[in-house]
Formats: sequence, C-alpha cells, structure tokens
Amino acid sequence: AEGVAGVDLSGGAAPAAAPFTFTPAKKGETPAAAGSFGFPGGAPAGGAPAFSFSTGGAAAAPPGQFSFNFNNPAPAESDADADDDEDHDEDDDEDEGDGVEEFISSLPEPVQNAVRELGAYDDEIEELEKAFRAELRELERKYEAKYSPVFSKRAQVVTGAKKDFADGKKGDGAGVPDFWLRAMSNCSCLAANITEKDEVILKSLTNIESETLPESEGVGFRLTFTFAKNDFFSNEKLTKVYSMADAGDDPVLEKAEGTEINWSEGKNVTVKIKKKKQRNKNGKGTRVVTKTEPCESFFNFFSPPKIPGQDGEDVEELDEEEFEKRQMELESDYEMGVAFQERIVPHAVKWFTGEAEDDDDDDDYEYDDEELDEEDLDLDDEDELDEDPRQRSGGGGHHGHR
Repeated sequence: AEGVAGVDLSGGAAPAAAPFTFTPAKKGETPAAAGSFGFPGGAPAGGAPAFSFSTGGAAAAPPGQFSFNFNNPAPAESDADADDDEDHDEDDDEDEGDGVEEFISSLPEPVQNAVRELGAYDDEIEELEKAFRAELRELERKYEAKYSPVFSKRAQVVTGAKKDFADGKKGDGAGVPDFWLRAMSNCSCLAANITEKDEVILKSLTNIESETLPESEGVGFRLTFTFAKNDFFSNEKLTKVYSMADAGDDPVLEKAEGTEINWSEGKNVTVKIKKKKQRNKNGKGTRVVTKTEPCESFFNFFSPPKIPGQDGEDVEELDEEEFEKRQMELESDYEMGVAFQERIVPHAVKWFTGEAEDDDDDDDYEYDDEELDEEDLDLDDEDELDEDPRQRSGGGGHHGHR
C-alpha cells in the first residue's frame, strides 16, 4: 500500500475490449526491434504469431505514426464451437479487466475511491475528446466548401478552360501541360512510384481533389483523380478512400479502397506480359505461352494492400515475412495518400514550380554539430559521396501534417 504516489494510473478505468492492431516500426528501427506485427520484441520462437492488444480500443502508436486495425475472422464452425470461442473471448476480456481491478483493489480503500472517481473523470474527458474530433471534422468540411471554388478556378486554368486572368493577362487555351505530373514528381514519396509508362498516362490527369468523408460514411478522406480521355482506360475518375478509426490523435487505418480501373486491351501498365516457347512433350512442334505478372506502377495505388484479416483472411496463416511485406506496403500506400491530401492538393502550384520543400529524405537522419575531417571520412580515391537525394528527385516541397 506504500509508494502509491509513484504508481502509473494512466489507464484510468478498466480498459474496454480492443481490436487487434499492429504498429509500424519507427524510421531507422527494424520491425523486430519495434515489436511490430504484434511480435513484442521481435518474432516468437515458433508457432503462430503472438498478437497483442492495445489498451483502450485504439492502437498505441507514438505521435506521428499510425496503426492498422485488423480482425481475424474465424472459418465456418458449429454452433457449439462458436459458443466456446465466444466464451473464450469474454474470458480474455474479463482477464484484462480483472488485472486492473486487482491492482485497484490492492490500494488502501480511500485511494481506491479516489482512483475510481478519477476514472470517471477520464471517461468524461474521452467523451469530450470524441466530440472535439467530430467538431474538427465538421470544421474541415466547412473550409473544404470554401476551398472548392478556388480549386475549381485552378482546374480551369490548368486545363486551359479559363483564359482571362485577374491581372488582365490572357492564356492561350493550352493551360499548363503536365501540371499534375510535375507536381507529383517533385514529391519524393510519389515520384518513387511513378514509372516511365505511368508518366504517359499522368499527362492526361486534369485534376486531383481531396475531401473529408461525410460523418455518415465514418472517419477518413477521399481522393478523386480526374483524367482527360486517353487510350489506356475508360474511367474518367479514379477514387481512393481511406477509412480511419476514431481513435484520437494517432490515425488508425481500418480500410483503404480504390476504383477498379477499366484498362483498354493491352494497355494495363500494372502488369507485364511474358511470352515463353513451350515444346511439345512428344518433340513435335512448339507453342507460345503468354503469362501476365504484376509490375511496379503508380496505378497500383488504386489496388491497395489488404489489412490482415480482411475478406476472411486467416491472420494466423501469415508468417513474419508476409507481415513485414504487408506493413511496408501499407505504410507506403498511406504515406502517398496523406501526401496528396496534405501537400499536393492544397498547394499544387508550389509543387509544380519546386517552391515547396520536400524534406522527407532528411527525416531519415539525425545530425549533430560535430564536424568531420578527411580522416574521419576515410574515403578511397574511387569512393564518392552521394549527391543530395533531393537533386535526383528534382526538388519539390513538403508541408507538415495539419
């Protein structure tokens, strides 16, 4: 009962049951060191992955990071088995609650009463925080409505539909060729996913829009890409929707969905076609077998990776390597989505001109004031220092998250 003042009671009241989550590794930290994919401290010694819960129903991620909610739907089973599983889940929830209750019960009775009162206050704060987030989303929608006419004029100038400008000067009707392609190419996380074949298609991109989802559709945002008529696909608009959990300051991705692209025959840049000659087993003649394989392309953005457990996937069948691959894909996909939402769409012209500063590469390194001399560098004659990565990507810009 002594030393109560030094006890961490940040949990407040007994935590509610939480969904499975996994948290991306910090920059410069290996997934094993980060305890990601639900492997605390790295992968388990063997057998099925050991998934962990976050306390309080939201993914526990450091500020600036995000997590992914995923469930592990069980296969069809008998009613008896289902009842057993349900009882087991309830037992797990009770065990978590019992741990907190056991601790509180170990305190002196007056302290117990105080802690329970504080827990009630914490519940009030959580409700107020939830209301605050709802009002903040409403404020975002209010200002998106104010931005909309300005963005509409921007789109008209880019496409050449608007030729009379505020300063009395005029355009020639051609607009600004390759406007969105160049803006995207100046943002490193987007440029890294654009191939030469993609560039041809992105020349026909006429507008990109971002909107906060209506409250009726949940928490998240929608990106809309509008294309001029082209030879590659019939879609005029492609959309990407990020659905998030209302989990406080740290975003928790629940689902990402993109438009299915209606590719023209032989124009799908997300796959490559391989032809191989195949001999007849009897040695009489050959035939050509055609296979399609996925390949790198920006347009894979509209076929986002699945969060483990979606569409009936059994999470326990995924090994650590598959989890790591999925995590990297999800992180990259979400980073691209946020880049469009917070950087490209609001300030596209600054990305087009290169005025915006893309400092993503610098985030991967820590600097100190110590100066290095030639002996510290210890370079051979044939060694060269890499040039600034931003010079390779053509400059660009970066505005922090709002």
